[in-house]
Amino acid sequence: MENYCQWMLTKNVKRLRLKTGTVPHRFDCQKRHIPSPIERQGAKKRKHLSLIEEVLSSPVSLPSTSTNLQDECLEMNLDENTQVNKSLQVDIKTPFKSKGTMTTPQVISVACSPIKGLETVQNYNLSQKVLDESSAKIEVDNFKIDILVENSESEYECPDESSSEDELFAMEQYKKHMLIGTIMSIEKKPKIFLGLPPRSFYLIKLITEDVPLPTNHIYVVLKKLRLNMSFTILALDFGLSVSSISRIFCKSLPVLAKIMQDLIVWPDKRDISRHLPIPFRARYAKVQSIIDCLEIQIEKPSNPVHQAHTWSNYYSCNTIKYLLSCTPDGLVSFVSEGYGGRRTDCTIVEDSGFLNKLSPGALVMADRGFKNVSVLLEQRGCSLVRPPSVSSSTRSTKSEVRQSKQIAALRIHVERVIGRLRDFTMLSPHACVDNHFIPVLDLAVIVSCGIINMQDHLIKKQI
Repeated sequence: MENYCQWMLTKNVKRLRLKTGTVPHRFDCQKRHIPSPIERQGAKKRKHLSLIEEVLSSPVSLPSTSTNLQDECLEMNLDENTQVNKSLQVDIKTPFKSKGTMTTPQVISVACSPIKGLETVQNYNLSQKVLDESSAKIEVDNFKIDILVENSESEYECPDESSSEDELFAMEQYKKHMLIGTIMSIEKKPKIFLGLPPRSFYLIKLITEDVPLPTNHIYVVLKKLRLNMSFTILALDFGLSVSSISRIFCKSLPVLAKIMQDLIVWPDKRDISRHLPIPFRARYAKVQSIIDCLEIQIEKPSNPVHQAHTWSNYYSCNTIKYLLSCTPDGLVSFVSEGYGGRRTDCTIVEDSGFLNKLSPGALVMADRGFKNVSVLLEQRGCSLVRPPSVSSSTRSTKSEVRQSKQIAALRIHVERVIGRLRDFTMLSPHACVDNHFIPVLDLAVIVSCGIINMQDHLIKKQI
């Protein structure tokens, strides 16, 4: 027993457990008997001598009633007195187990052995040279000797070569069914799995016509960005190996990002004013861009310098920061490359090339955090629209409070654009992107922004 000592000492064990590899051999249904005592050597020797004297004193003859010649010869041989000279006997010693030899004989318990069935036998003549493999029966006078040979069919079966082929065929069928089911679910619900609405699903067909990129590879990239599924799950969905899915993602993402970059455009001033929402027309008709920063959490880098550059005081973790700009009607017009979370909003605006997109006299709407950007915009002949600064020592006037509410109500559109971008699980605030994906994170943001521009209008048109 494995826990016998614990059961004897504590008495808290409810059930005893057998050790691994132990087979029970005693059961309650068996008859309990006292083992027979071991016969002593002296008594055994005296019994052996008495048996020899009995054989010497009384000769043994076998009666014969057969008339066969073979039986007569057998009777003549048996009629002769069979005598054994005692002086010619050797000293026979019974085998016994020595204490110095510690062996473990293999014992098969009767209780554990299976029941073996014996086949019925038929009688055969002695003249038959070949005996049946299953049984044989020999009759000599009145003595009958039954020789029963069990049906010794081997339990070992040779491995079938077709079984491995069947497994491979079944695996191929399973992969085909998984691929068909995945494609059907994507085509039925593209907004859930890819982020594309059904009316914009034709974009994938246009991409495959211009670029030698299979449709399944596009599905792999977009599903990874949308749901942030592991490569193992994607391999099961598309019936491929994990290494193939990883290779497809790394090779297809740059090609797809190059195409989606054409969907992120800076509209002309006339086009912006033509599609300007009604709430902007009264006071902020010259607004061309609404800007804000987007941060994505990453794993903690092993390099201490990289840890310091990517640390964000706002999220209290290591992040990558992007500058995002959208038009008043919610179209993504500019997205910068990734910067460390330690960089300020002002330095990102200055280094990202956003100022080169502005035309003179344009208005840029932003949050209070972009206070120092006003100097850079004035150098370009532009102006910054932001809520008035709030001081703890002075109380805001009614006009400042009203202006803050008006700007916040209009600036909320860039927050809604960022919210759509956060729907891609790989770009969520606390996605904790793996360090291996940081080099392709810029491409993932570009692809996601291009898909956002293909979605439904952010602001409903009012007539």
